[in-house]
Amino acid sequence: MNQVPTAENVVEMLRDEGIAELAVDFPADGNLFDAGMDSMAVMQLIVVAEERFGAVIGPADAGRENLETPAALARLIASKVP
Repeated sequence: MNQVPTAENVVEMLRDEGIAELAVDFPADGNLFDAGMDSMAVMQLIVVAEERFGAVIGPADAGRENLETPAALARLIASKVP
């Protein structure tokens, strides 16, 4: 796909892939960890983001600050798309 994702794309990806059970209207600044995302989900999320968007996300990028909200995750993915 290699598109720049929006927070809404991220929510859709997390729901579609069964990574997190999020409402369609989950807010861009909603806390994904409070919504149930755990360390296993983070690993799955990285793989899916790489496949879906062509992003290259390394271990140093997987800090909570980059993964806590759909908006932060969308910014991370966008910054890692070649």
